[in-house]
Amino acid sequence: MGKRLKKEKRKYLRFECLLPAELIKIDGKDQLGRKITAKDISREGLRLSINFDINPGSNLEIILLVPEKDLVIPVSGEIVWTKTIDNRLEAGLKIKEMDPELKSELLNWIFPKWLEKERKEKEKKTKPKKYQV
Repeated sequence: MGKRLKKEKRKYLRFECLLPAELIKIDGKDQLGRKITAKDISREGLRLSINFDINPGSNLEIILLVPEKDLVIPVSGEIVWTKTIDNRLEAGLKIKEMDPELKSELLNWIFPKWLEKERKEKEKKTKPKKYQV
């Protein structure tokens, strides 16, 4: 028998990125100036890399920074999962509030970059290996 494919739970594609961000509030309490990183984004959420403990169910307010586009994007949402990877905590933020125009601009900017990266990775995998005799 063949392998079973793992069913994808997400409704939307996630696009890899490395965007700087700043934490503003956790559960309504000021946390100004804490640096975090958005590692991927979709229409509904973000994967964040953080250097502090947080629990699922916590509500965050952050600002995404997109220096190349000169954008500052406020985002609020709820942490829905956390896990430790390479001694850093990663957390899934389900977006509750984000300006729809800014979200579209961000996704429209990220998508071609992601597509190009995917194309290059696919080319690497399909290139025949050269062997010296």
